[in-house]
Amino acid sequence: MGKAMWDILSKRGGFELVGCSKGDDVNEKISGAKIVILAVKPQVFSELAASIKIDLSGKLVISIMAGIGIEKIAESLRTKKVVRTLPNLALKVGQSLTIWKAGEEVSGEEKLLVREILASFGQEVEVETEEKIGIIGVVSGCGPGFLAYFGEKMVEFLVKHGLTPIEAEKVARQTLIGTGEVVKANAWNLTDMRQKVSSKGGLTEAGVREMEAGGMGEIFAKGGEAALKRSEELSK
Repeated sequence: MGKAMWDILSKRGGFELVGCSKGDDVNEKISGAKIVILAVKPQVFSELAASIKIDLSGKLVISIMAGIGIEKIAESLRTKKVVRTLPNLALKVGQSLTIWKAGEEVSGEEKLLVREILASFGQEVEVETEEKIGIIGVVSGCGPGFLAYFGEKMVEFLVKHGLTPIEAEKVARQTLIGTGEVVKANAWNLTDMRQKVSSKGGLTEAGVREMEAGGMGEIFAKGGEAALKRSEELSK
């Protein structure tokens, strides 16, 4: 994700970027920066925080880590200028939905700068509470993985019925891509869209009815709750 952000901001211009890769001296890299973007996995944050020795109190820190709250970041890095964000995989193509919440010490001017940066990656939405980041993130952050999983099941079904894995992958991928384009191009809500595809007595209606009977809605709800629980665990 960090590499995608670097690529987009490099092309956009207007920022002087300094990258920090594994093995670099993090203190040297960020010493002259006004903004520090934490594009690391939450599992390595404690190790990273322990390695930072310089004063970050005057710098704006923007985190993309899932599950790590503003208070924990601020305490670990000894700074109060923290913005917590949650982009999703679509950032790689400039179509991210990035949810964000700024700490109380972040100024209005700094918030405008945050909006400018995040808008480079797609759409940005500021929320009132960090709890909403976790809840929305189950869909916006985990959603691409959930949809890819559903695509995998499409591939398995097609292979079971005689297509080659390459053929099946092509069909499933283009179905997901095409559906996304239809959603983007139309003002229908998702229920309207499903109903337009589900002609009475037709194939889609029969398939959806069977999925519902099999507990698809409940299965998704359980998956969402499991992801939300894991987000809460990471925040501790």
